[in-house]
Amino acid sequence: MNHTSPWKEGTLITGIYLLLLLVVLAVPIVNIIVVWALPLPLAYFASRHELKKSLVLYLLLCMISWPIHTLGLLVTLVFALAGVVTGELHRRKADGFAVLRGVSLTYTLFLTMAYVWISVLSDMTINQLVRSQREQVTDLLQVAGQSQEQIDLVTDGMNQIPYIVPFLIVFFATMMALVTVWLIGILLRKYRMDVKRLPAFKNWGFPKVFIWVYLIVFVLILSNPEEGSTLFIAVTNIYLLVNTIMMIQGLSFVFFFFDHKKYPKVFGVIVIFMTILLAPLQLVVRLIGIADMVLDLKSRLGSQRK
Repeated sequence: MNHTSPWKEGTLITGIYLLLLLVVLAVPIVNIIVVWALPLPLAYFASRHELKKSLVLYLLLCMISWPIHTLGLLVTLVFALAGVVTGELHRRKADGFAVLRGVSLTYTLFLTMAYVWISVLSDMTINQLVRSQREQVTDLLQVAGQSQEQIDLVTDGMNQIPYIVPFLIVFFATMMALVTVWLIGILLRKYRMDVKRLPAFKNWGFPKVFIWVYLIVFVLILSNPEEGSTLFIAVTNIYLLVNTIMMIQGLSFVFFFFDHKKYPKVFGVIVIFMTILLAPLQLVVRLIGIADMVLDLKSRLGSQRK
């Protein structure tokens, strides 16, 4: 397609996208995988042409998808735009983290709009939905013979879900963005395009300002804000977000340490899985992340290597 005009290329991209969309709408199970391929055609086009042409193609696909199925329009609005954003940022030679941030913000915007739309149009609020599911989960746990302490632990966790929706939106948007950026990177590199990768995980790091955010939020938690208040919801979500950042920082240092000691990379992968499964290990990893952020442990180890 190196010498194809934008409009002929756009026609081909439109055909490929609509074929993928039909699979997503018509083929169960397979659609769970294929839906992640939807941003690819738009990303390829956007990485080669100016933004105006990419937006025209995006709007055209939205208009074509609407008559096919309302769900098709909704899927196109989200995933096609993610493709345009990723391709445009790669065309501008943005670094890996800038691309990830752009796509994460795109997904966050749409997930937030979806949450608001569902909340407004649905007869059941998220609190009512959680309450109904909590009763079903409680019955299942009782039938399974779980102790009351375990049941209370699960239901208490479910009670927090309505308060942590903002964190969940950001978390899932970022996970979706990681998948999208990874797949698009594979596609564009296959066509020998200049794609800036994310830094190696061992080199990831966050600004030290998060230490101050962490301390401020921790103090606010100690003030015991009223459950359900605006302050409670804000503090809870920021605390979860900063905790996650500290954990990523800690895991990044673990990978850096293993690489410094020339241990196999599989050790780092094992630590990630163990951290996900074991709550006590999560605390240890967070403390490592805080220590790395405050003391700049990676630089100290790096200087020892030299």
